Amino acid sequence: MKSLYQILLFPLIYLACDLFVRSELIELYSPMQRGFYLLSAINSLLFYFAALIILRRNKKKKLIYFSVLSVLTAYFVASISGSFIFFYFNGFFPNFYTYEYFKNEPISAMVLLRDTIKLQDLFIFSIAFVVVAALLHFSSSLVSPRRNRLRWIGMSFLLLFSTLVLMIKRYDQCLTVDSNFSSAIVRHVMDYRLQRVFKGQGLGFRTPVNLPKLKEKKEYNVLVVVFESLRNKNLPAYGYVRKTTPELEKFKAEHSDEFHVFKHPYAASSTTMLAVPAILTGMAAYQPVEDFYSQPFLWDYAKMLNYRTFFLSSHSMKWYHFDRFYSRQKPEKYWYKEKSGKPFFNDLGINDVHTVNELCKTIKPLDSRSFFGVVQFNATHYPYNVPEKFKRWKGRFVDEYDNSILYQDYLLGKLFKTMKANGMLENTVVIFVSDHGESLKDHNNIGHVDSYYTEAISVPLMMYIPEKIAKEKNIQQLKKNTERNVCTIDIAPTIVDLLGLTKNKAVKKYMRVYEGYNLFSKVPEYRSIITMNNNEVAKFWVGISVIRGEYHYVHRVNVVPNREEVYNLRKDPKELKNINPTISASKRKWLQEALFEHAACNKYMKRN
Repeated sequence: MKSLYQILLFPLIYLACDLFVRSELIELYSPMQRGFYLLSAINSLLFYFAALIILRRNKKKKLIYFSVLSVLTAYFVASISGSFIFFYFNGFFPNFYTYEYFKNEPISAMVLLRDTIKLQDLFIFSIAFVVVAALLHFSSSLVSPRRNRLRWIGMSFLLLFSTLVLMIKRYDQCLTVDSNFSSAIVRHVMDYRLQRVFKGQGLGFRTPVNLPKLKEKKEYNVLVVVFESLRNKNLPAYGYVRKTTPELEKFKAEHSDEFHVFKHPYAASSTTMLAVPAILTGMAAYQPVEDFYSQPFLWDYAKMLNYRTFFLSSHSMKWYHFDRFYSRQKPEKYWYKEKSGKPFFNDLGINDVHTVNELCKTIKPLDSRSFFGVVQFNATHYPYNVPEKFKRWKGRFVDEYDNSILYQDYLLGKLFKTMKANGMLENTVVIFVSDHGESLKDHNNIGHVDSYYTEAISVPLMMYIPEKIAKEKNIQQLKKNTERNVCTIDIAPTIVDLLGLTKNKAVKKYMRVYEGYNLFSKVPEYRSIITMNNNEVAKFWVGISVIRGEYHYVHRVNVVPNREEVYNLRKDPKELKNINPTISASKRKWLQEALFEHAACNKYMKRN
């Protein structure tokens, strides 16, 4: 009996930890989900005993023994500790779609791991490896190596494990973390042939758009500045107490009548793969894929008016296959990470100082034409690396994040100085927006892809419109809209109006497809803003989010059990109190109304 306790020491400690970590969740599990959790615990024990017997039988074959011991130890350390760490940062365990990201975006995933894992983490993993290896070595000497026992344990394990693999998509998050890990990996191997055809593995090729060139020419410039993972709650313009953007605040103060801050802007998606196209094409993630791939880019409208067009990006275009997405409709100047020749900095991008230098060179007058450009930054992307002198705050994730905003703001200052030196401030419209926000442990989550809480979808949207250009537009209506809920898909129709193309016959065809609103026209008070990360292009099974009025409805499917949450954003801006249990059925139906209008959204509502 004593030896049995010694043998079970490791699995019992592990299972106790697993149960403790999910103690609050398991109370919410259905009877079937609890049943699968129990089966996964039995599966873990069977695998553990089979591993010990294999080790015992190869005790005298030193090379085989230590090779098997190393592989088993690495498996236990990676699957168990890795899953618990992931849960700490994200509020849920790695799921089937987490591993799919590693499969579809291996370079990005590995760079992310490289930037995340520190030397002290490797030290801790090394200690864990030694401890687990010692426990396996000790325990294996106490088991019986009989062949029949291994046969029956092995057969039982394979039968049970096969069941878990087949059901992993339905009972993901319900299994012990090692069973969840191995089942998801095996299921990916099984599905490999089914997923070899390009679908849901990044962006694809677009259908080229042919818009007529007009004789008309505009005398003003347009610059769209797209930030990466920048949430508005960390900006003084949105009430933040830290001075993270002194240059922007100075510019805003100097041009107070011409600078417009939208108070309630939201992203159409919290993954860059869908969020950036929403800005550049006006397409929401829930719209049909044929529309998603056939709407003009912002610079295509500018080409109609003989603008000098450019797109400068700090990002790698291999990320999510943006290279395919842009390949058939490029602006005159197309510059990005690979063309820059600069090293990686902050995941798969480059240091924004290179992009700003390129931008300052590009906007200087080269010919008689005005410019229309988009610049995409990367400074506020995880892991928020900045030069040493910009590390003003230290200690927490939010400190590192604020430092990255401060650095980015310094670079914006260089842009403002260049524009002023070249006399561009009187004839250049500048639109500032971010693709999505960022979670900094606000709801037990780091990052953005797996969250629809407001920190992940509330973005800055600010416009600088010089007085002489504003006189030609309905600027009073735009000012009124700064109080309304707006979305990143509103930028494209607003650009069309800014360029004076709303009545053009060729453009009207594309205007009809837009779900967003022209911000120079009236925006409905109770419009529905839908945020989602899963469609025919992207596969991030998170759920769906709707902002309507002061309410935020979130249907989460990346947790078990799936849950509905409702927050009153005016009374509870930090989304701490879920009022879903207390709202009326009619109010919930009103919030969900828009979801049932789109097939892509409907799938979420039907999921248990």
